[in-house]
Amino acid sequence: MEIKPKENESIDRFIRGKLQVIQSRNGYRFNVDSVFLADFVKLPDRPASLIDLGTGNGIILLLLSLKYKNLKLYGVELQESLFSQAWRNLQLNKVKGQVFKGDIREIKRIFRPETFDYVVFNPPYHPPPEGIKTDEKALGRYEIEGSLKDFVKAASYLLKPKGRLFFVYPATRLSQAVNLLTEKNLQPKRYRFVHPTLGEKATHFLLEAVKGGKAGGETVEKPLVVYDNPDKKKYTEEVEFILEKFHEGEKDG
Repeated sequence: MEIKPKENESIDRFIRGKLQVIQSRNGYRFNVDSVFLADFVKLPDRPASLIDLGTGNGIILLLLSLKYKNLKLYGVELQESLFSQAWRNLQLNKVKGQVFKGDIREIKRIFRPETFDYVVFNPPYHPPPEGIKTDEKALGRYEIEGSLKDFVKAASYLLKPKGRLFFVYPATRLSQAVNLLTEKNLQPKRYRFVHPTLGEKATHFLLEAVKGGKAGGETVEKPLVVYDNPDKKKYTEEVEFILEKFHEGEKDG
């Protein structure tokens, strides 16, 4: 079966051509946050199951497939257009995985509780402005069809005891995120803050939490600085190294 883009889609090559990704030309397109999140995920190299909530076009699943060959990969996506892209992207890149079309707010209709070892998500970041047009791009960016609370609730439901959650979110909403996690028995354990340049404040954070984990023992990793100059035209050596790791298929754990 030949996998082709539709009229309003493109096939873009990433990680020096290692991945081919079908994306919307004018709708939702993934950004570097997804790459940072996939890099932040640190797992032991053994068989396990992982699900990406709101998987979009499946980019995080594709990236994780380069790192871990023993993971059973799953995704859930609400939008029909993105669900189709995610399914085709798995086929195009010969990644063994399953994508389900569904609403993470109704996750109980799709999966039984405590099904997964790991959950990841890169959710919509912002409350919707008044009068926003609910197109593909807006649904991926704004909390129109699911808030952080909904994603955290779904993650808590899906994770096995001691299972781990990984996600990326705006730094301005850190306290809100921590409160939501602890309410759902998800204990933050590891943080990393993302800065556009060395001299600028953090714009995002990466967070790992453990279901049923004990308080204390948190780790704050060194900052991840994206660009090496104020013009933001060149990635830092570390970001280039992250991209190179995916190219080489390097594993963690």
